[in-house]
Amino acid sequence: MKCPKCGIEIPEGKFYCEKCGGAVQIVPDYNPAEDIPIGEDAKQEEEAQKTAPEEPDGPRRNRRRWLRGGAAAAALVLCGLLAYRLSYRSTFGEDAVTGAAEELESEEAKLLEAPAFSLPSGTYGAAIDLTISHDQRTEGLIYYTTDGTTPDENSRMYNRPIRLEEGTTVLRAVFISSDGQQSEEGYATYQVVLAYPKEPVFSVEAGNYTEGFYVSISADADSTVYYTTNGEEPSRYSRVYGGPIYINPGLTVLQAVAIDGDGMESGIMEAIYYVEETVEEVTEETGGTEPADPSAADPAAVGQ
Repeated sequence: MKCPKCGIEIPEGKFYCEKCGGAVQIVPDYNPAEDIPIGEDAKQEEEAQKTAPEEPDGPRRNRRRWLRGGAAAAALVLCGLLAYRLSYRSTFGEDAVTGAAEELESEEAKLLEAPAFSLPSGTYGAAIDLTISHDQRTEGLIYYTTDGTTPDENSRMYNRPIRLEEGTTVLRAVFISSDGQQSEEGYATYQVVLAYPKEPVFSVEAGNYTEGFYVSISADADSTVYYTTNGEEPSRYSRVYGGPIYINPGLTVLQAVAIDGDGMESGIMEAIYYVEETVEEVTEETGGTEPADPSAADPAAVGQ
C-alpha cells in the first residue's frame, strides 16, 4: 500500500507514512447493512482535506498540539462554568427555598400554638378569675372545657374571664382559625382551697341549768361574730356579738357564725340551754315580786 500523499510504499501493518507522517485510511469492504450516510458537513470536511495543500511535517505537528491544548482548555473552562453554576444554585437557590420553607413552617407553628392561660396550674386560697389568650385571637375562636373533656368547635366558646370556685377544675382549651385549622391543646389543673374562719366557741356548754348565766363567744381576731337566740340560722344580718350574753330561764337555742374580712363564713356553732323556771316570792312590805336572780333584773346585764 502506497501513501496517498508522498507515494512511498507503506509496509503492511503500518497505519501512517514514516516519511510524511500522513495517516493511512483503510476502507472496509462495502456492506449495505452497515452503510451509514455521511452528512453534508462530513462531506465538506472530506472534500476540504482532499483539496488542501500539503503542509510540512513540523507545522502540522505544532498545529495538532495547539488543537489538543485548546480542546483541553475549553474543557477546563466548561467544567469551571458548570461548577460555578452549581455552586451559585446551591448557595442562593437552595438557601432561598430553604428560607421560604422555614418561614412557612414558622408561620404554621405560630398559628398552631396552644392557647395561653393567665395563671399556671396550682393550688389557690381563694376563687380566681382566669383568662385565655392566643396570638391570632382576631383570626379565630377559642373553645374550652372545665370537666376534663377534649375541647372542639362544639365546646363552650371563650368570650370572658372564667370564674373558678372552690374545688378542682381541669381546664382544656384549643384555638380554631377561621379556615378551620386547630391549634395544639392548652391544659391546666387548678385547685381552689378556701380558707374559712374557725367556728365560734361558747364559754358554756349546752345543757340544763338551775339558774340563768352568761355565755361568752370567741372567734378569730379578723372575724365578726353574728348570733341568734331564737333558733334561726345567723347571717351577716343578725345581731353582732359585742359582749357576754345572758341566758334567761327557759329554753334558749344559741347559734353563732364568724365572717372574716373576705366574706368567708365559718360553720355555724349551736348550743341549747335549758334553765329551770323559778317561783317568784311575794314581799310583805310592798306586795311586789322579785326574781330569784337579782342580776336578771339589771338591764345592763342582759345581752338581749
